[in-house]
Amino acid sequence: MASGKLSPRQKMINMMYLVLIALLALNISNEILKAFHLMEVSFNKANQALTDKNKALMDAFKAAEDDPAKAARTKRWAEKAREVQRISDEFFKKIEVYKKDIEVAAGGRKEAEPGETGLREMSKGDDMEGHKHYLGTDDAKPGKGDELRKLIDDTRVKMLKVLEGVKDDKATIALFDKNTAFRVEDFKDDNGAQKTWQRDVLGKSPVAGVMAMLTKVQNDCKSLETDILTKLAENIDASVAKFDKTAALIIAESTNVMEGSQFKAKVALMAYNSTAATKILVNGQTVNVVDGIGEYTATASGVGTHKVEAKIETIDPNTGGPTFVSAQPIEWTSFKSTATISADAMNVLYIGLDNPMSISVPGVTPGNTTVTPGPGLTLTKSGEGKYIAKVTGGKETSISVSAKMPDGTSKRMGEPMKFRIKSVPKPVAQLGTLISGSYNKGEIAMQQTLYAYLDGFVFDGVKFTITKYRVIFMPKRGYMEDRQVSGNSAAAIREYANKAKTGDMLVIEGIRANGPGVVDKPLNPITYTFK
Repeated sequence: MASGKLSPRQKMINMMYLVLIALLALNISNEILKAFHLMEVSFNKANQALTDKNKALMDAFKAAEDDPAKAARTKRWAEKAREVQRISDEFFKKIEVYKKDIEVAAGGRKEAEPGETGLREMSKGDDMEGHKHYLGTDDAKPGKGDELRKLIDDTRVKMLKVLEGVKDDKATIALFDKNTAFRVEDFKDDNGAQKTWQRDVLGKSPVAGVMAMLTKVQNDCKSLETDILTKLAENIDASVAKFDKTAALIIAESTNVMEGSQFKAKVALMAYNSTAATKILVNGQTVNVVDGIGEYTATASGVGTHKVEAKIETIDPNTGGPTFVSAQPIEWTSFKSTATISADAMNVLYIGLDNPMSISVPGVTPGNTTVTPGPGLTLTKSGEGKYIAKVTGGKETSISVSAKMPDGTSKRMGEPMKFRIKSVPKPVAQLGTLISGSYNKGEIAMQQTLYAYLDGFVFDGVKFTITKYRVIFMPKRGYMEDRQVSGNSAAAIREYANKAKTGDMLVIEGIRANGPGVVDKPLNPITYTFK
């Protein structure tokens, strides 16, 4: 291969090219074709994961647009987010057309066996002619392969252009362009001859490899989309001025107060210049101020809504003179007894987990509170007003609360509270601290354990343990090796890493894990390329 700095993606392409050319005269083995198919399946799954992540980012933009406090500064970035997603979706669909046409030109895919699901292997995975004629890579004049290359480059440029206007946009665009794998790069062979991606990689690869490479191109586009959406989201608040504005804040201990109890709130100055409040007015009356925080108390009376307006005297950051900053008015409600039920960790109950809950009735001691679980639910008391909820299945359950009144009677506190029941989400496999990607052999060889973790799961302390997996070593020169491993030790992976060369690959698949309420759960495969 050509010397010098190469991107991880280009290193993988170079490795694939050299391996494929060396094997063409010998007829490509079924193991190699199977490996390419596994790569295609893995990239497809990775594409879906990125699609889900990008949808979550777009949902966050929508929520910010719907928030009156953020709507004005969100609009510009949300429009850019929709634009980059439109460009990415359009590219993804165009690549799907290429893949479908190549699939047809190469004889289609194998028929599924009874009971089999998922993407099937190419019926003629070693075919070298169908896609070559379709792409026009065996002809000197420009063809669809050249159009594909231009599509990739043009799409990357369009996506990066969306970043214009973000904070430090020129440096950000340059950094994104440098780090993204979403590009086409030519290379030189061992003899120094110039080779092109579209003619010497795609054109001289078996169709199984071509399909894997095109799916990875889609993955690279989705990954760049994720990076750009994340950067645009950061700029929503980056446009907020720092250290030059102040705001008043009313912090209520509760906005719902039982009759006879007291409403309490703290009024504070949110000052980025650390200037302390010296005078605070609540509903026109001065309140006591300690260390810049004012405390306001009102006794609840009857049933109804009460309004609180506050002003704080502070220093104008522009003029240096005194000024009053008004807080957004709030309302609090006084009401008669009712039950309060809340999930400490989440708004749903998860199968197989200890779901901590707080259950109480304002104004009623825990000893005078009776809690009744619904179907499929068991509650174990863990403290005053604290419970551990366990569910074994179903879609929904409920909790009812009753309170003992001063006259000795029992009164139900409101309607039963309903809870959704869900399973713990599927974890993601990871080698030590390394996600799928390209690394130096030393980085891979130093990893001790294969982990299963829950990305973004809000319930703390939930763990899965890898019980078995299969590691496939794919050298760019030589024969593929594989090993079945019981447990989560990375010893077998380290053995392959220690003898790996630049461009070699590891595919870890057949991963199984045990976790809360789940035994032998299958996880998605992961891949690593040696730099």
